[in-house]
Amino acid sequence: MNADLDLSGRFYSIDVRSDYGLFSLDHGRIYMVINERLDKTLSLINGLASAGKEIICVSRMHPDLLRERYPLQEIRGVWLSETGSSPRLSPDHLEKIVEEITNFVSSRKNAAAVLDGLEYISLFTDFRTLNIFLEELNDVVMASRSILLIPVDPRLFDPCQLARLRRFAEILR
Repeated sequence: MNADLDLSGRFYSIDVRSDYGLFSLDHGRIYMVINERLDKTLSLINGLASAGKEIICVSRMHPDLLRERYPLQEIRGVWLSETGSSPRLSPDHLEKIVEEITNFVSSRKNAAAVLDGLEYISLFTDFRTLNIFLEELNDVVMASRSILLIPVDPRLFDPCQLARLRRFAEILR
């Protein structure tokens, strides 16, 4: 079914077409896209936008580059960077990242978010704090009934860390 909620407030899923096939994504869930490159995530972003989702992308990719790649899609891009011009968020201010995503998905009925740069964020914080950050994002996503995609290169986390990260998310391969 391709609706957000029925009248009783139950969660539904949305079918998203991508270059990698058809994916059924449940609202109120985090999806970890396990891939060494961003191609699959970028294809899913395009599929979500084509399905009518309003999207915020907090990414290591500069917002101008994001707009070049998806000129017909309305995507709010926020650059995950220590330096540069706005809109940008510093990777060591996790509360600001949560706030930015919360404000976007809470004010829209049909929202999705992408957090690209988990490996980059992990350079600025310890793994325990990263887990707490993901718990907060999980609460935001469930409460807003939005969808959050988090691309992860499995080579950049040890197996124990990757297993812990998977607790917060469904896995897309």
